[in-house]
Amino acid sequence: MTHIPAPAEQHLPGIDTRRSVTARRCAVRALRRVVQFSDIPFTAGALAMLVMWAAHTGPAWLTSANEWMLLLYGVLLYGANRFVDALVEGTIDLLDPDRWDGDVAYELALGLTELRADIDNGADIDDVLDSLRSSDLVPELLATLRAMAAGYLARGDEEENQRLLTAVLHLRNADQYIGYGSEMDALEAGGAFQKNSQ
Repeated sequence: MTHIPAPAEQHLPGIDTRRSVTARRCAVRALRRVVQFSDIPFTAGALAMLVMWAAHTGPAWLTSANEWMLLLYGVLLYGANRFVDALVEGTIDLLDPDRWDGDVAYELALGLTELRADIDNGADIDDVLDSLRSSDLVPELLATLRAMAAGYLARGDEEENQRLLTAVLHLRNADQYIGYGSEMDALEAGGAFQKNSQ
């Protein structure tokens, strides 16, 4: 018999996803603390080993060790510290839901660099300008900066909010000169600009 989920149950996957992301962020923060303070227990262990060796107390493998063996133990302890750090950092990379946030900016910058190289090599600048006007690139950049400004304001960072809003203003003024007038007015009136399909 096929089970038909109740309306309330249909929202559970979204809730689970949000909870999963929150749990992963908490785990990442905890693991970063582990890396941050991992030197403390390993350093304490090395000092304790040195004190026990000097006092001839503790396990036989330590009390009977010569200076070279003691040095080897110290190197092994240091290697264990670095191994734990690398293991935890690898786990952070796997768990962090925000690891790739903002990486698209590098791709956009690379694309613009290639476009500029095309212009230097004789690309039709009228076509490039038409593409710039019709691609929504600048309005989307403006809307992104606005969203970031709102995010900083929500954090209480008024200074960063004002800096980004100033950038938005300059970007809007620049776009007026490359032909985005009506689109930018639409953006000002109602958020992200939606191009009419013909």
